[in-house]
Formats: sequence, C-alpha cells, structure tokens
Amino acid sequence: MSEGLRSFLIVIKAIVIYISLGAIVAFFFYNIRKRDLFGGYIGGLVVGVIGALIGGLMLDRLFYDIFVVVLDFLSRGAGVNIIAGFIGAFLALYIMNRLNHNRERKKY
Repeated sequence: MSEGLRSFLIVIKAIVIYISLGAIVAFFFYNIRKRDLFGGYIGGLVVGVIGALIGGLMLDRLFYDIFVVVLDFLSRGAGVNIIAGFIGAFLALYIMNRLNHNRERKKY
C-alpha cells in the first residue's frame, strides 16, 4: 500500500471516530436523558460532531500524554484523542441543551 493511501485511510478513520463520538453523546442526550434538542437527534448529532472536533483539537495537548498513549488501541494510530473528543461533544450538547432551557422531549 502506498504512503499516500495509508495517510488518507488514517484521516478517514479519524473522521469516523469523531462522528461516532458525536453520535454516542447525541444518543445519550436524546434517548437516555430524553432532552429536547434543536433539530432532534440529527441536530444533536451535528452539534456533537462539531463539539468532538473542537474538543479534540483544543484539548488534545492537555490530555495527550495521559490518554492517547493508554487508549491508542481504540484509535489504532489515527492520532485521535478520544477522551478530549468525548468531552468536547458532551460540552457542546450540554450548552445546546441549556440554551433550549433543559426541556424534556415531548411524548408522542
């Protein structure tokens, strides 16, 4: 496999990890906590992915030595800080939930 294809696959793997982190946190807020999010689950998913990206980029150096080395088997060398991405997604959805006045989802 060429080096260019290998680096492309690593970037794709990092994107999939961030999308899955955002989806997990959006699922938690929407289905388990039963909170009304702007745009429903899809809106929560978008905000969760954006929060995971921002958190992963901003908190990466803070948690790098502790968590990326320990959790390297989850990201398989993609260079993704899973804990920082999870914290970023959770904070973004928490802020979104607070902007929506912490309303419960309507029961249909």
